[in-house]
Amino acid sequence: MSVLRKADLDAFVERGFCVLPGAFDAWRASAARARVWRRMEEKAGIREDDPATWPEVYDIEERLAVPEVLDCFTDRLVAAVEELIGEGRWRGIRGWGFWPVNFSYGARLPYAVPPSGWHIDGNWFRHTIDAQHQGLLLIGLFSDVAPRGGGTLVSEGSHRRTAQVLGEHPGGLTHLELFEEVLAEPIGNFHELTGEAGDVVLAHPFLFHSRGYKHGGPPRFISNTEAGLVAPLRLRGPDLSVLERSVRSALTGPPPHFDAPQRCSF
Repeated sequence: MSVLRKADLDAFVERGFCVLPGAFDAWRASAARARVWRRMEEKAGIREDDPATWPEVYDIEERLAVPEVLDCFTDRLVAAVEELIGEGRWRGIRGWGFWPVNFSYGARLPYAVPPSGWHIDGNWFRHTIDAQHQGLLLIGLFSDVAPRGGGTLVSEGSHRRTAQVLGEHPGGLTHLELFEEVLAEPIGNFHELTGEAGDVVLAHPFLFHSRGYKHGGPPRFISNTEAGLVAPLRLRGPDLSVLERSVRSALTGPPPHFDAPQRCSF
């Protein structure tokens, strides 16, 4: 039985992401969040009961291989991943590997689309059209994220531009070279990722995103990780995955049209 609907698959191809609501339970999210608080106190003296210790943002750049966190990578989430990239075609590493906690980023600024900080993940490899390293970007919500609550902002359709840029550079591009090429023109179709603790956004690895301004609510907890592939993407032949079809569609289709475009930087 499929976990994702046809509308979800279509959204992934066209918009660059879809959402799996309730990928894990809210009580699991709470238990994992408690471990993140504990780790922030160990690393930086950031205490849940003392807002005076809270920075604007804090990133834990490590996998927390503890049961409370590992329990949040559920069988249902695995099924959704495999519906997008193919059964047996990812490395099967369960867990959450990067924790950008947003306490008050941009709270003193008028609410707007951040002009900087736009990127795709993957600073550890050279980007090519068929790179296998990331597979999918998974954004797990470990707290409720309300509108203007510091949710990640994405540029819907930017994955299509990224694919077209990479298609023009068969030798690949470094992280910064790719940013310069894609962001040389305005992007748009900005969308704030909101939802409830336990939701997971399954995003295209070519989708540009940035940390959103936080104008209210408790600290925002998410975790980003990748579902890396065991082999490079295939862009020809039968039995292409949804991810592979999305890249092929971007390469053969017109450039994306952006509503409310603006110049952005990384």
